[in-house]
Amino acid sequence: MKILLPLLLIFSVCYGEILFFDDFSDGDDEGWIHFGNASFDVFNEKYCIFSQAARGLGKSINSDGMGFMSTSDYSVICSIEMECGTESGILARYENSDEWYYRMILQPNNSRILIQRKIDSGATFGIDEYSIQLLYDTVYFVRFQVSGNLIQGKIWQGSIEEEPDYWQLEASDSVQPNPGYFGVFSGGYGKNMVSWSSLFDDITVSTPITQNLSHITWASIKSSGFSQ
Repeated sequence: MKILLPLLLIFSVCYGEILFFDDFSDGDDEGWIHFGNASFDVFNEKYCIFSQAARGLGKSINSDGMGFMSTSDYSVICSIEMECGTESGILARYENSDEWYYRMILQPNNSRILIQRKIDSGATFGIDEYSIQLLYDTVYFVRFQVSGNLIQGKIWQGSIEEEPDYWQLEASDSVQPNPGYFGVFSGGYGKNMVSWSSLFDDITVSTPITQNLSHITWASIKSSGFSQ
């Protein structure tokens, strides 16, 4: 089930104004745009980006309307479970392969999360990183937020209600101010990499949050009555 609510719904909770929501309960990824040498499918109401035959990366992007996001400032939260591979995460302000965008990356093999500014056809710059033990086959909640020049990220286990009130990643960067698309990605690299896979669920985009978090459940979003 995908919810596109830029003008229809305001949640005055930790999400701010909900702009987009997809829990994949309809069994497909209609509206998502795919890139890369990967397969994209929905299994058991979870969005899977994977490859069983090649090294590389796949990403899937979306927005709260027709074209780019309606605002440059937004917060993306979802659950991520890496089954295998090198990296997985969330991207923001993506326009095309020749323009800069931001991404928050989970790297279990390197025991870290990080933020990068990247251009697919060129260079990649690390903006901030944080050391943390990450396990495969484990569900994490991840939030990635872009607001003006401020780029922030956090990760935690448990439930949505247990979101920490601090950012583990935080940096300032002004190179890409345009809205672009948000998205998710998964990849696997290395000489012996033969398969990689990540599962995503409950992808929610809102206006930027403050650190004065209120608790919310997925049920309260899904029961709002607005769906497409």
